Amino acid sequence: MPTVLQFRRGTTSQNNAFTGAIGEITYDTTTDVLRIHDGSTAGGFAMVSASSTATLTNKTLTSPQITTSIIPSSADGATIGSASAEFSDLFLADGGTIQFGNDQEVKLTHVADTGLTLKHTATADDKPISLTFQTGETDIAVDDVLGKIDFQAPDEGTGTDAILVAAGIEAVSEGDFSGSNNATKLSFKTAASEAAAEKMKLSSTGVLTLNGGSGAIVIPDAGTIGSASDTNAIGISSGGVVSITATTANTSATDGALTVGGGLGVAADASIGDDLRLISDAAVLSFGADSEITMTHEADVGLKFKHSATGDDKPIVLTLQTGETDMAANDIIGAIRFQAPDEGTGTDAITVAAAIEAVAEGDFSASSNATKISFKCGNSEAATEKAKIVGSTGKFHATPDSILLIKNSSGSTLKTVNGHAAI
Repeated sequence: MPTVLQFRRGTTSQNNAFTGAIGEITYDTTTDVLRIHDGSTAGGFAMVSASSTATLTNKTLTSPQITTSIIPSSADGATIGSASAEFSDLFLADGGTIQFGNDQEVKLTHVADTGLTLKHTATADDKPISLTFQTGETDIAVDDVLGKIDFQAPDEGTGTDAILVAAGIEAVSEGDFSGSNNATKLSFKTAASEAAAEKMKLSSTGVLTLNGGSGAIVIPDAGTIGSASDTNAIGISSGGVVSITATTANTSATDGALTVGGGLGVAADASIGDDLRLISDAAVLSFGADSEITMTHEADVGLKFKHSATGDDKPIVLTLQTGETDMAANDIIGAIRFQAPDEGTGTDAITVAAAIEAVAEGDFSASSNATKISFKCGNSEAATEKAKIVGSTGKFHATPDSILLIKNSSGSTLKTVNGHAAI
């Protein structure tokens, strides 16, 4: 029979109560592990067994291979690393996730060859994903940056400007923070040949400002975006000029028009650089706080002016005023002219055919505004004066070679006056 070597043995509790001699080995029959004794420590030091569960304390593992999981003894019961002993790098496989919370409701997922997805996994209503940037600064002053997102191509081979921050979004304090103030602007930065600088900002009061020297707002024509004929449908220049442009590639009756479905309200003056089109038949242009004066389009006919007040003595008045500050003889104060500019034969046919003009008879002064009404008609010419009412005398004059016919109510001529004899 072979010789058998047996060590002292006992249960875990028996081993824990036993203090062995230096170098003595005992066997734990409960856990099937060996214990090494030092002559002074009760229970000695247990060895690790492949078939038992054991706790390792202050052990150094070099390149351990984990086949399943590293699990703490309880929820929220352990950390990876510490404030003074930090891990270096963390490597996750394609599609790897980092999950946060006892319910793992917030998940950061790797999207292979693309980037990361941050998702709130709860399916209930009103569960957005929130990403908060916080500064640890305890005294926020004007122009302090609370948080920012930068965009950069640091590996660009040409270097220099190419590897600088190319764009960014920052939250920047507009003043000293206090118990009653946290005024902050959003700063939008882009670069041309520089580190990204602010080109647009949204203030704490909601004012959007373009900071660039050539800053502009452009709304492109959807029909030409990205094409060689890319055209701005609406543009607002750095000088505040609004331009509305029709395209040649996508033309319709309303190209170049600004359409406001719910109505357009303008608090102050509106300046229009080119045409104003009212494209609806019977369109109305109203004036005044009560819209009492209206100009109405009569389809295929013309325009109608109306005073909408129903009270007594409310005529419609159309006043023609000149801005001239020194009226001299023969200066025209205002005119109504009649013309057929589209007449196909051209030449005389398209000149002014008739007109009524108010013309100064002499220098205006504090005691004189003598004015005549000139009646002009054309024959084979631009309309010229054929008759006038002289303001200084109140008399009606016919021009040389004119004929004045006086007729009765039935149209029969009662008297003919030739030349320029006064009536």
